[in-house]
Amino acid sequence: MNWSRTQDSWSPSESQMARGLHLFFTHVSPFVPFLHRPTFDTTQAAEYLVLGMLCLAYQYGEDPECGDQVGSGVSLSESCFEHARTAISSGEETMGNASTNKLSLIQAYLLLQIYAMFYVCGSESAYGLETHSKMIAFARAGGFMQPIRVESSDTKDLDSLWRKSITAESKKRTLFAAHQIDALWYQFLSIPRRLSHLEIKHDLPCPEEDWKAASAIDWAHGKLVATQSGSLLSYPDAVRCFLSPDTDFSTIPAFDPYGAINITHFIVSSAREISGWCTMTGLFSMERLVPLQTSMFALGSFIRAKVEISGVNHAALCEATWESAMVEAQLWSSTHTRGVVGGSMDTVLQQLTDLATSGDFMCEPDAAELIRPHIDWFLRYLDQPVVPDAEAPWVTLYAFKAFMIAWGFVSRGLGSMEFVGIQDGDTEGALVWAQICFGRRKRWQLGKIIMSILGRLRNSVTK
Repeated sequence: MNWSRTQDSWSPSESQMARGLHLFFTHVSPFVPFLHRPTFDTTQAAEYLVLGMLCLAYQYGEDPECGDQVGSGVSLSESCFEHARTAISSGEETMGNASTNKLSLIQAYLLLQIYAMFYVCGSESAYGLETHSKMIAFARAGGFMQPIRVESSDTKDLDSLWRKSITAESKKRTLFAAHQIDALWYQFLSIPRRLSHLEIKHDLPCPEEDWKAASAIDWAHGKLVATQSGSLLSYPDAVRCFLSPDTDFSTIPAFDPYGAINITHFIVSSAREISGWCTMTGLFSMERLVPLQTSMFALGSFIRAKVEISGVNHAALCEATWESAMVEAQLWSSTHTRGVVGGSMDTVLQQLTDLATSGDFMCEPDAAELIRPHIDWFLRYLDQPVVPDAEAPWVTLYAFKAFMIAWGFVSRGLGSMEFVGIQDGDTEGALVWAQICFGRRKRWQLGKIIMSILGRLRNSVTK
């Protein structure tokens, strides 16, 4: 890898690079699993991609060049981010037509927008959304929506065949990650999607054990002993399967549950479109909503079964996405139906707080019972006494929304938090509990913002 040299020349040291890559694959890759650790080579990777990886990685560890001083990792993240922005601007102009270069550019843009939107927030969010638009444009122009077929007849060399398969799988997983981020901006910010579900022609991601194989021999052995044969299910066919009441899910070829997140996003995005239609027309369309709700239940059972069997790294992300989607399907977001469009996660968090304190999250007891199991899932998740150092930052947003709904229920005497020791009416006690739970996330910017909000709410309650 040739690092660009400018008047302000800088590049990470060997120790910063080594620790950063370890941090990335340990803490970040579980929620964006599109880079293959066994074959990733920093000497061949684009500068802006490596810097994008490091700016996220050092949110989870300190800078070894600063003696692991507290806060040094965040400072190194900022340096990597600024240099990545400069490098990627040059990369756009010089990348040429090579598919590998385009893939690296798309992956770097994805990582940088996650950093800007979730780890910096505030004014940098504008760059994150601008980056998102560029990422989708490059993916579309580069033909990344179409599948890449790797046939065993392409080469007789096993290692070459494995590497071609890994490259094709990385492209597929990158597009699925881009689709997930695109759906998140729609759900959190009410920004219209830039990537149509219909554009995605890929198969679902391969089983995680195939993706994580450390060698061509391990990969080939896994293929030979797989209990299910046949090709993977395509994303469009998977959506149809889960929408069909007659599907026998035991016959579906094995795939990484990470792909189920994309199916979840399709269903919840569709439900959100219906909520907008109903709000505008004043008509309620059960014939459009019921099939989506039915398919969500089927998908939930499928995800739980797969997670229990496989123990995948992104199990919490799969379940949290589904649980949040069930809340969204039952309790339409006022930020959407009122036409509120946000520009940053700071705005989202404040909107959720305003909705909770104004009573807009309140619902009838019957509706509260429908979403209670899904709110309970997040309360149990938050109650775990561990630092969630491989948690997707958007799971923090899901969990905060769930808590704010539960907090509203506590004030109404709906008994939503008794199993974590909070009695009905004890709104201050609920806030104290939340400060403990979200305090485990206070090293990251989202956690800091949430802790500030909770502090202000607690002060207002005790006055």
